[in-house]
Amino acid sequence: MSITKLSDGKYFLDIRPWGRDKKRIQKKFSTKSEATRYQNLILAEAQNKPWNGEKDDKRKLSQLIPIWFECHGRTLANPDKMKAKLELICKGLGDPVASKLTAIEYTKYRGERLKTTKPKTANNDLTFIRGLYNKLIEMGDLKYPNPLASIKLIKLQETELAFLSHTDIEELEIELKNSTNKHVHIVSLICLSTGCRISEACNLKGSNVIKTGNEYKITFVNTKGKKRRTIPISEEMYNQIPKKSGPLFSDCRKAFERVIKKTSIELPEGQCSHVLRHTFASHFMMNGGNIIVLQRILGHAKIDETMRYAHFAPSHLEDAIRLNPLSEHSKDMHLD
Repeated sequence: MSITKLSDGKYFLDIRPWGRDKKRIQKKFSTKSEATRYQNLILAEAQNKPWNGEKDDKRKLSQLIPIWFECHGRTLANPDKMKAKLELICKGLGDPVASKLTAIEYTKYRGERLKTTKPKTANNDLTFIRGLYNKLIEMGDLKYPNPLASIKLIKLQETELAFLSHTDIEELEIELKNSTNKHVHIVSLICLSTGCRISEACNLKGSNVIKTGNEYKITFVNTKGKKRRTIPISEEMYNQIPKKSGPLFSDCRKAFERVIKKTSIELPEGQCSHVLRHTFASHFMMNGGNIIVLQRILGHAKIDETMRYAHFAPSHLEDAIRLNPLSEHSKDMHLD
């Protein structure tokens, strides 16, 4: 029997609600009814929160990061950078016992971070640390729920995406040709032709540039979305790309930023490295491109990301005029 009466008239509760080899609960009560109520409460918790029966996990957050890194982090595009970010967050939180970290504590930490960093960076931090918990839970290393699961990302003001006009592109190309970096010109042209990121173009190898009959294609392998994507290119573009095995280009991102500074082009903060990708997408839609096709070209996992460019389509939302209930077309459709 789990509740027994003691010689002093009190009642003693002794139960293992999560099983014989799990946590044991022993407690004294003044009355049997108190002991019974507490027992019922614990049994309900055992049913709804089975993880509470595990032994307390007293590992600190800093001890989980190496486990996450060895089992998952190494597979990411920038593993060392991701690990460094997690270690920085860990330090900012004071290296708490990972199982004891609460949503309130993290929210207070985020509030302090927002005094010196941008909301987007704070959202990235939350995504990183929450992802660590989720991955270790998925692996079975953690037996408790993600303590940060209830925290919502900060809603960001949608910023206007800058893109280059034809005049801008002409000015840019002059400076690209004059750059001392021998790869930045062709890398930029590849970005403008395919909508790829600069990093994706810089990582191309000879085997990624393909000619089959009269068709020319580039296959991007090491992508942000982890999926290969193959984009057709013109014969002219193909002929400008070096023909050799192995890596084709060096990293041109810094060189591209220097080139932009030599032009009269003004870009919003943080958009320099992506302006070529935005330019491709914007002109693609302005020229009548299909939004679903654009999603596949850019490699977006969700259509929501691609919809940022939908307003560039020539016919974007024109049906609001033609099909609203006050329009003549709408009235004709409902005539008997």
